Amino acid sequence: MLDERQIGDLMLTEIESAERPSAVLDVGRAMTTARRQRRLAQGAGAALLAATLTVGGLTVPDLLRSDRPSTSAPIGAAPADGQTGLPVALTTIDPQRLYVRFGWLPDGMRDLQYQAGLLLSGPGVLLGASNGRAEDERKFVTVSLLPKGVEPSAPQRDSGEPAVAGKTDRGPRLNGGDSVFANYSGAEKPEAILRWRYAPDGWAQVRVVGTGPDARGTAAQVARSLRFGADTVPMPATVPGVPANLRMITLNVDESLDEPTSWYAGWTWTPEPATAEPRWQRARTLTVGVSRYRNVTDPTDRAYVNPNTTFDGHPARFGGEGGNESLTVYDVDGATVTIDDSALLPAGGTRALFRALTLVPEPATWHTHLHP
Repeated sequence: MLDERQIGDLMLTEIESAERPSAVLDVGRAMTTARRQRRLAQGAGAALLAATLTVGGLTVPDLLRSDRPSTSAPIGAAPADGQTGLPVALTTIDPQRLYVRFGWLPDGMRDLQYQAGLLLSGPGVLLGASNGRAEDERKFVTVSLLPKGVEPSAPQRDSGEPAVAGKTDRGPRLNGGDSVFANYSGAEKPEAILRWRYAPDGWAQVRVVGTGPDARGTAAQVARSLRFGADTVPMPATVPGVPANLRMITLNVDESLDEPTSWYAGWTWTPEPATAEPRWQRARTLTVGVSRYRNVTDPTDRAYVNPNTTFDGHPARFGGEGGNESLTVYDVDGATVTIDDSALLPAGGTRALFRALTLVPEPATWHTHLHP
């Protein structure tokens, strides 16, 4: 199990570089793990860094409506003339909407992720892919959609040195307009940052790092093949019974294509209004996550199976105090369900919410929308 320092380091890295998907642990699970370990350790006076980190941005989960038909397509099926934009810029972001997906990716991309809503960097949409390697061997592609009026920011460097903007170069025509390649100092590997307007007053960005010598060519091909829309994100479960006073702020989906394949899908709700500071919106949350079950016996693995009780005939782990509860139920028809509650549900609420949850048929064979 991750210790306090590791969780803090992971989350600080994600906050400082929200464009870059973690090669070790996704943000949603890092936060969930941090909350669970904090609750279990409260009696001993432990405090996790994750509870005090400040995040930026806010969002109201309204629906961006679009009359266009679905543009979903599998990875590798790049259209000849991809539409590289939406009808209007996102003024608010509905976490349950699938605004963008890949059409083409360079070889070797194994870990895929989609996040929408209140991200650690602020409101937005993040689509990412990486080769699953660490540090020197790491290659990744990210796509960011920013809300109306928000300007793209400089990338964060592993060295900690500020990235200084250089001159921009003209890019390909995208969404009927010009695009630009932004240049910044301090890139550790061949890098391309391609920016264009996915709608008037709304910026999109593709960033590729380490994918080969023709980083700009790769970025342009990724951008041209992107599929845009506003379909509902496919999820492995429905979660009725969430209190009406809670507002969904983030949805996170990721999948690893390595064998054995694994996936995670999660929702996060808060009682705080969208006008509250983002750190308060994340201070007290309810998170429900569903993942593919694997009987992992290695305690250092993030999917480590560590039951301390049974629930409805399934091995489970339950903990918490002071109104906080954390419930993980293993091997529910091939899935693992985790519910973390910051005293937002009545006593025993995690159990009641688990019983209300409905999984898709045969969840062990389910795949995310990111799967080819």
